Amino acid sequence: MRIVWRVMVALGLALFAAGSAQAQFDIVPEIRGGIFSRGVTDADSSGLFDTERIEDANVELLFAVPALSPVLVPAEIRPHLGATFNLDGKESMLYGGLSLTFRLPVLPIFAEASLGGALQNGSMLAEGTPQRFGCAALLRASGSVGVDVLPGASLMLTAEHYTDGGLCGLDSEGLTNVGIRAGIRF
Repeated sequence: MRIVWRVMVALGLALFAAGSAQAQFDIVPEIRGGIFSRGVTDADSSGLFDTERIEDANVELLFAVPALSPVLVPAEIRPHLGATFNLDGKESMLYGGLSLTFRLPVLPIFAEASLGGALQNGSMLAEGTPQRFGCAALLRASGSVGVDVLPGASLMLTAEHYTDGGLCGLDSEGLTNVGIRAGIRF
């Protein structure tokens, strides 16, 4: 229960910071949040829609950059900063990188690909907690498909994958999470 309160406080602070930053500088044009099913590719997983694996909460801020020519780059390129909090005593992640969002010209549908790095807190967990990764620093890739349900509001299905590439001593297949998120554009 304690961790749920911590996550709620962190999400509240992120929303407050995003609202304050947007009002002053217009640098945070979008904030997203949602829930993820953890480890959907693990051997003991029942697949993508295993509701017993929903144990992660996610929040992400996407920042504004000057628009590039749509002829040269047919996507919106934005830096992002986010966190995936585990509510069941496993690793939580803090991540950052670049997102490329492709929007269809007529339909309210978009696709997005992201690439970046992440930090995980596995070494700080309770003794005896199984370690999935050998490093604190990880690579992160994600993809989303979404729909703009209202002007300034979207829903998306997101898959994210974390890996240390096997470079840190543990034979790790990484971690793949799948979930649903809502986004608000300012």
